[in-house]
Amino acid sequence: MGDHVDTSGNEAHQLRTRLIGGLRTSGAVRSAAVEAAMLAVPRHRFLPEATLRAAYADDVYVTKRDRHGDAVSSASQPSIVAEMLEQLDVRPGHRVLEIGAGTGYNAALLDALVGLEGQVTTVDIDADTVRRARTALDDLGCHRVRVVQGDGELGHPDGAPYDRVIVTVGTWDLPPAWWEQLADGGRLVAPLSIRGCEHSVAFAYVDGVLRSRSIVGCGFMPMRGLGSHEGQDVELSEGRILTFHAEGEVDAEGVRGVLDGSGSTVWTTVRLKVNEDASQLSLWLACAFAGYGRMSAPFGDHGLQRLLMRWANPAVVEDRDFAYVVSRKVGEGNEIGVRGHGPSGAALAVRVAEQVRVWDRVCRDGVSLQIAAHRVDADRPAAPKARFTVPKRHTRLAIRVAPVADTL
Repeated sequence: MGDHVDTSGNEAHQLRTRLIGGLRTSGAVRSAAVEAAMLAVPRHRFLPEATLRAAYADDVYVTKRDRHGDAVSSASQPSIVAEMLEQLDVRPGHRVLEIGAGTGYNAALLDALVGLEGQVTTVDIDADTVRRARTALDDLGCHRVRVVQGDGELGHPDGAPYDRVIVTVGTWDLPPAWWEQLADGGRLVAPLSIRGCEHSVAFAYVDGVLRSRSIVGCGFMPMRGLGSHEGQDVELSEGRILTFHAEGEVDAEGVRGVLDGSGSTVWTTVRLKVNEDASQLSLWLACAFAGYGRMSAPFGDHGLQRLLMRWANPAVVEDRDFAYVVSRKVGEGNEIGVRGHGPSGAALAVRVAEQVRVWDRVCRDGVSLQIAAHRVDADRPAAPKARFTVPKRHTRLAIRVAPVADTL
């Protein structure tokens, strides 16, 4: 980062210090390096249209919308920014490629982490976003950061090989350019979508295979350009804001209005503690069911039972049958259930509930899912111990259960 001194006033410093302190307490910030970078880089300088309190809230801030009003660029929530930087494990002197420039804030953090001997390149498809990021970085003195307009699917070969690649837009696949531009032994962090279930995955690249080191639930705006992948939204109940979002390949039209009919619930006896992360369960179900998707009930209008997650609740469609995960308070925790609708919805709910129980038996208490990504054009078989295999355009994912120590 440059030698620019932030003179915006004591309030910004106090709000920034309070935000980073909260991120440290929550565990999003774990290393001294990430803490120092986030304290040094003034986020509000990249959000001049925002109030100071908005700039230092732990929340996403939309900076650009398309003609339909949909967000196309934003400043990511500081907690996921910190989490992904921890996953990336940037060291002084590293060469880093960022896919998705956003406001330029993340590039400034990366610049602080790599130091004078390192190099940061950020690529974005949108010309306005590139101009905005370049201006903000220059105003702060981050002149060494390269800001490039281009399609992130293609990376930026001129700066390769990179020690680290970080993707700050939602991606459905891991395109060839990212593999080719990443140094062997390097690390790639990307918000990877598996059947609509999105997680920030930190991959270590060794001997032609990307193997996950950590997996964190997240949600990002999807890639545009060559790497875009179409999804679909289906209305689940007429006149209510209840939707099911799935990949374009899923035949989901059969469940339009399905919640208007009767349903039944299967309780699993599987329990989660209050505020326990359910992202690994979501990923398990996404791997287990080709018709997996996200059910959204933004105003809590979800019927008889409480959803496990409001914005991205796990759900499965098969033909005209629909099953979704619910919960109920039991003691000091929550019991997971599955509610089914449709002609054979009860049977689908039983099958989803059984997978919840399997996950509970084999993927908790010191174990987690590990993802090995293989290029489809490489002459390598999928990992023989894979419990699930998920095909992509450029890659195939072999997913197994492994002790947490094996993924760190």
